[in-house]
Amino acid sequence: MKRYPASHSFESEFRKYGITFEAMVDTALDMYIYDPRIGSKSKVRAKVIHELKKALGDINIACLVSAAFYLESSGPAGAIPGISAEKYASDPVDLLADEIIGQSIATYLAGTRALFEFERIDKLKPGILKKLPPMLDDMVAGLISGVMVKVCS
Repeated sequence: MKRYPASHSFESEFRKYGITFEAMVDTALDMYIYDPRIGSKSKVRAKVIHELKKALGDINIACLVSAAFYLESSGPAGAIPGISAEKYASDPVDLLADEIIGQSIATYLAGTRALFEFERIDKLKPGILKKLPPMLDDMVAGLISGVMVKVCS
């Protein structure tokens, strides 16, 4: 698995939307259901941090995250063919690309089991997710879903 160059980081893109690494970790831990085999939230936190950093260093995840950021900057500007800025802002049910990006990230990271976690997280929209626009809430939910399945498996 190829890694993204250490010199590149999505930190500035995340920051534009108020997403911090810590907020993603906290949101993941909000979804953690205690399992004595895995341990307390404090033990899980270190694993989540490790897996999230690893995920963001993967070139395939980097492509999907980049696509989400590109679409998020294009949608409000009305620059996505077939959908107006107003319709985009309402996160319409017929816009599925955001779900596909999130599900693709989750599945790539942790397989089919991560799809069930993605659905659970996407419905509840815990932590930072409830504050994010259409493409980014699902992209971050996909990261969190994949990471949590890896950590808890």
